[in-house]
Amino acid sequence: MADYAPPPEDQALELGLYLALALPGGLVAWVPAKARAVARWLSGGRRAAPEADGADPIRGVPPGRTPSLLDRAEVAAVSAALCVALVAGIHPIPSLVQRRADSSDSDEEEVQSGHHSDRHVWYPPIESLQAGDRRLFFPGLTASARQLPDARQGDDLLHRLSDVENPLILTPSTERFSGPCELTNETTRTWVMRLKITTKLVCLCKRQLHEQNQELAEECFAVVAKQSVEQILEVACSFTDATWSDAHISQQLTVFDTVVDVLFNVQGLRFSGSGEVAGIINKMVNAFKGVIQRTSNDIRSNKESIIHPATFILIQVLEFFRRNRDMIQSILESGGYNTGPCSDMLDCLVSKLKWAEKSFQKKGQRCIFFLNNINYVLQKNCHSGLLPPNVESNLVSLIDQYIVSYLEKYWVPLLRYLDGDSLRKPRRLSLDKFTGEFFTICYSQMTWKVQTVLKGRLRQEIVDLIVPKYVNFLRALQENPRSWFDRISREKPMCPAAELEQVIRGLFER
Repeated sequence: MADYAPPPEDQALELGLYLALALPGGLVAWVPAKARAVARWLSGGRRAAPEADGADPIRGVPPGRTPSLLDRAEVAAVSAALCVALVAGIHPIPSLVQRRADSSDSDEEEVQSGHHSDRHVWYPPIESLQAGDRRLFFPGLTASARQLPDARQGDDLLHRLSDVENPLILTPSTERFSGPCELTNETTRTWVMRLKITTKLVCLCKRQLHEQNQELAEECFAVVAKQSVEQILEVACSFTDATWSDAHISQQLTVFDTVVDVLFNVQGLRFSGSGEVAGIINKMVNAFKGVIQRTSNDIRSNKESIIHPATFILIQVLEFFRRNRDMIQSILESGGYNTGPCSDMLDCLVSKLKWAEKSFQKKGQRCIFFLNNINYVLQKNCHSGLLPPNVESNLVSLIDQYIVSYLEKYWVPLLRYLDGDSLRKPRRLSLDKFTGEFFTICYSQMTWKVQTVLKGRLRQEIVDLIVPKYVNFLRALQENPRSWFDRISREKPMCPAAELEQVIRGLFER
């Protein structure tokens, strides 16, 4: 092969790669030494020949004993190019969560844009990363895999991907993840790069070995990539086993997006058991449940009806499952898991809300608090389809139950003054008792904060429950001579039904 002469723009390109790959953990020092190989790749140049004073690793190997050797320069070039592609494809994912003082109202613009503090970084999927026609192996190596050694032979022979000295690739010497507290935006990016690049290289190795020799491909691939896959699974487990909190939800979402992508790409490999891969995803679901359970209970109890912080977290987690739904379902099914992630998350939120209800002394306040939070989830679902139909129907049923509980606590007891024996023997005294209790309840709830759509429904439910009974009672009272006499003698005007309805429709205004 002829020596490669770099084009004039090579130095500028090398500098650009240096800046693009300036990641933490010592990668900056590595980039200048590798950038020229990437520059050649991006410029369409050919691989350089071995150095004049260095031996060609293929020469000197006895016929029939030549293993499938990885080309160090090509692995480095492809790794760096993948890193550039990942950096170029980064974009923030805005969440649907909305953080106002009480989140009781919303408009379409805010629902679509979310809040800047609830965004997390998303990286391109592994499948979309292109490596061009670069070959990771030296050509013409077709020896039986049974002749391949289990480890490197000397400094020139490279058999396993995990033996590549490259900070962009997971190796046995890579420092392991110790917990969420170590994660910043920069260190999160480093872990994402390593996981995605290593996985992509594993996939490329499999494809290229099959192209090179189909008969021996699986045996060769086991030697080349098995340890790398084991390291990928080990790192994925370390993330899903960690104890996460809402303080690191942004980093968690970014990393777990990557974990799903990685596991989806390795689940079909012969030496990565589907049960093990699915088990990691199942642990990921449990990790999200743990975050919701550990979310702060500080709901500012002086404001009766607000959105719990755990609800904001749930919306972000549901968005995560929506983006990754097909991959997650495929992985779980391959391992025999019947986990319904969305159902699990909502069950967890319901448990959290019922615990938080204890901070409210009045049952009605607890009902409104619960309704606000569940209705908030439903409203976000209406905009973006976060929930499967069966989960959505369960939430609707839950809201119906809590509305009934709220009405039974405050409004149904008033009917004893308007119906039954009171209606059969109408008296002005019954009307006065009803009116007194009615306005007391209304004034106490006038400033309660309720989600906009829920507010309209609650008002209508109260109107439908109270106003027809009130109208019937007034008619019966006027038709009763004694009651009519009582009303005239007291010279106290009665509240018209229309005014009663107007008062109800003013409930929950701030």
